[in-house]
Amino acid sequence: MKYLRILFFFFLFFNSQNILSKNIAVIDIEEIINNNKLYLEILEKIESSQKIESNFIKDDELNLEKLLREIDESKLLLSENEINKLINEYNIKQRDFSLKIKEFNDHFQNQIIQIRKVILKEIIVLSEKYAKKNNIDIVIDSTSYLIASNEINMTNIIREELSKIALKLEFKNFEQN
Repeated sequence: MKYLRILFFFFLFFNSQNILSKNIAVIDIEEIINNNKLYLEILEKIESSQKIESNFIKDDELNLEKLLREIDESKLLLSENEINKLINEYNIKQRDFSLKIKEFNDHFQNQIIQIRKVILKEIIVLSEKYAKKNNIDIVIDSTSYLIASNEINMTNIIREELSKIALKLEFKNFEQN
């Protein structure tokens, strides 16, 4: 048991020197993406597109409200069977409307995810180049550590390099069926 402890400390001592000799850098990927000028510009374009394309939602919503008013107003005039038909029609239209809204939201969310992936790929390329140039062995994302010195933070450097690149960020408008 005594030899095992000595062996353990011996192993720990010699391996800790290797660990300490590694060059480590940290990067805040979220901050780089969220503050990228081209990313912010494309988000504004997406928002504008959403506002324009959401007009169909308003029209459908008004039609649903109108149908609901008709159902309420005709309760005294129509038979129970006819009212049930109107209610079923309303429920079907309401379900279709909800699905359309979900598709609309999912579409734009997926577009943003794809844009973020394009930026992330470029960040990875820039980080690899920087790491090779500066003999950095490990690059850790800011979500993977608690506290780090600014000396090993390469976020500003990568942000500046990324701003020099004309990224081709595009999105597709929502196409309703």
